[in-house]
Formats: sequence, C-alpha cells, structure tokens
Amino acid sequence: MPCKICNGSTVEHARTLIKNKYQALFVRCEDCGFIFVPEPTWIAEVYAEPINRSDTGYVSRNLWARDKMRYCIETYLNPAGIFLDYAAGYGMFVRLMRDAGYDFRWADMYCENLFSRGFEAPTPLAGPFECVTAFEVFEHLVNPGDEMEIISKITTCLVLSTKLLPEPAPKPEDWWYFGLEHGQHVALYTRKSLDALARRFGFQMATNGDDLHIFSKRAIPQNIFYQPPLPPRWQFWKERKTLPTRPSFTMKDHDLIANEILRKK
Repeated sequence: MPCKICNGSTVEHARTLIKNKYQALFVRCEDCGFIFVPEPTWIAEVYAEPINRSDTGYVSRNLWARDKMRYCIETYLNPAGIFLDYAAGYGMFVRLMRDAGYDFRWADMYCENLFSRGFEAPTPLAGPFECVTAFEVFEHLVNPGDEMEIISKITTCLVLSTKLLPEPAPKPEDWWYFGLEHGQHVALYTRKSLDALARRFGFQMATNGDDLHIFSKRAIPQNIFYQPPLPPRWQFWKERKTLPTRPSFTMKDHDLIANEILRKK
C-alpha cells in the first residue's frame, strides 16, 4: 500500500482492535512517517455519532481555537474577509468567531449545524475564502489528498490542528490520540508528512511543532504562533486589549435569522 501523502512505500506499524471489535491495520510510510489505516471498514458506524462521547475537550478546544485564530487573523490575514470552518461539527467555533466579529461560515458533511444555523457555506463549496480552518479534522480523513484538493481550490490559506506523532512513533495502545475507543482517528501525521502534503498542493507550511499548523501560498511570518505571555494580574485587563475589538455579529445574526423565520411564517 503506497503512502496516501507522498506515495512512498509503507510497512506495518501495528494491528489492534478498534472499539474492542474491529481489527485494524495501521501502516507507516518509510519516507514521511505518515501513519494511516488503508481501509477503515468501521467508518460508517463510528460517524453515526459525529462527536464521539469521549471528546470531553470539545468546548475548551473551541475556545482555544477562537483565541488562536483571532491572533492569526489580526496579525496575518484580512479581518474583513470571509472565512470557512471545514468539517465544522456542531458549529460552535463558527458561532464563537462570529460573536468576535469575524465572518465565518459552516460546512460539514457528517454533522448537524446546531450553533450557527443560517450561516452555512453554499454547496458545492466555492471560494475564494480568506482562510479555511480545520480544527481536529485531518486525523479523521481517510484520503487527506482528496480533501486538500477541495480546500486548495477555495483558499490560499489553511489553518489546521492535529497532534504531531511523537518520535519514536508509539503503538496505538500507548498514545491516546489513536482514539481506539471511538475509531475516528485513521490518519496520524509527522511534521515531514504535513509538509509533504502542503507542498503537494503548492502551499508552504509553518507549525508550532505540536498541534497547530498553517498552510499558505504566501510568505508566513516566523512569529505567526508567538503570543506574548500573560501580563501580571494587575496589568491583565489593560493589556488584554492589544487585539482589536471588532463589532460582534451576535445581534445582527439574531435579527437576520428572526426576520427570516417570520417571513417564512
């Protein structure tokens, strides 16, 4: 089975059980280090529950993503642009970003939009978007190249989060991020494999070396992930305003949706 990212040769990394019932083969690319499941036969079942029950970090992760994305937008992107959250889940991140004053749209083929209804991106997706975000998405992708083909046509910037594989690569039983209890993580990346994926579609990559990465078709500042440490408590409320405060979409969105509902009635 050739590597799904760089087409290199692969070797068996591990065989294990998913959800205590499905036999899973994980293979690893000998060149870029990408680990993946060639044929995850259980995918249809595990996505009957799009957000798995063991994902206790769902809310805190969305708050983290909002803060990181605000900093990225204000230092690198056009805050007045239109953004897309790809595989956006229940829409919590889209709602948080709209509340913060950024025009984000929702797209997800598996999950119901609960928090940002009315702000779905048209399908099929058509850009350009100032940036596409994909938080905790790429480890779910059976064929990352297919998704990158779509994304590369609608934006010149992708911000994604996924945990990089430690070195040496752990076995599935030894690292929680394999997610054996839910079976949704079928692709695990090294820095080299993410860089290869970016270059394959004409992007350059920057990473914080752990869980946050940017693919861009223009130069990426070396300090893109730097955020000043929190100031002393006595200065906190003064210095936390270093990022611009933008007019929120919260009430504007409310009025738009409420009027739309009344018109339909």
